[in-house]
Amino acid sequence: MTLDQLKIRQTARVVAINSNSQVLQSQCAQLGIAPGAPIEVMHKALGRGPMQAKVQGALYAIRPEDAANIEVALA
Repeated sequence: MTLDQLKIRQTARVVAINSNSQVLQSQCAQLGIAPGAPIEVMHKALGRGPMQAKVQGALYAIRPEDAANIEVALA
């Protein structure tokens, strides 16, 4: 399951960042989005806009194409 498939207020743990993009992997690491980290979807924009996710107490906007590369498992 990927982050973009979670519903609002669902919590999961990050399993992997499934992207060959070093930029995405680096950005995720800087935000604390790494294997084992808890992540909760707080808001989803209508259409293909960004979602808001809570990671270690901080809120971040994540593009849907990036969220589709973040593999998660329900907590």
